Amino acid sequence: MFNLPELYYGRFLKRYKRFFVDIDYKGTILTAHNPNTGSMRNLLKEGREVAFSKSDNPERKLKYTLESFRVDNCWIYTNTIKVNKIVENALRDGEIAELNGYQKIVREYKILNSRIDFYLDIKGQENLIEVKSVSLFDDSHAMFPDAVTTRGQRHLQTLKESLGMGYKAHVLYIIQSDRKKFRCAEEIDSRYCEIFEEIKRAGVNVLFYRNVMDIGRNVCYLERLD
Repeated sequence: MFNLPELYYGRFLKRYKRFFVDIDYKGTILTAHNPNTGSMRNLLKEGREVAFSKSDNPERKLKYTLESFRVDNCWIYTNTIKVNKIVENALRDGEIAELNGYQKIVREYKILNSRIDFYLDIKGQENLIEVKSVSLFDDSHAMFPDAVTTRGQRHLQTLKESLGMGYKAHVLYIIQSDRKKFRCAEEIDSRYCEIFEEIKRAGVNVLFYRNVMDIGRNVCYLERLD
């Protein structure tokens, strides 16, 4: 379980220069840092409720950070910088059943021409886990990616190649919405989706977990998406 920072609530106004958003907070316009580099195409609706945090670090250019959007009754967590920390806590707390029982964990593991998010030693078996945060959705499905991602394509290829090196490989999709189904967004990045199908056939394990943002307890935790 991941403890969220103290949250404040306002209304989204606009995004610009990718990393900046304006928020209406009790009638005052605040500029916040947006850590999400994706398109966020189905989230950026003016007037939508958002959650943001505040930093007291005097060296920061912007003291506020955008954390989440509320869509209907679901909070969509968009601070991608923190997603791997959420996953790390979930691994330590045993929230990801398929990856329990590890003896060693390494972040940002270097292999071939990539950095894979996690390395786990589980009873002598070396495991690689690449994490993808999924905030895009339609009426029925969560979808990834939300923009063309050559980096994401490379990560999948690395996982596929690692199988021949003795690793067990996993790609872990963290679903931020309340959608119960997943599909690869072929209309956005057809090459990524081709590789996605290739790695499944090759034996890479594909996992889907929902990130539950519990505002009442001010925490995030993962639950398996069946």
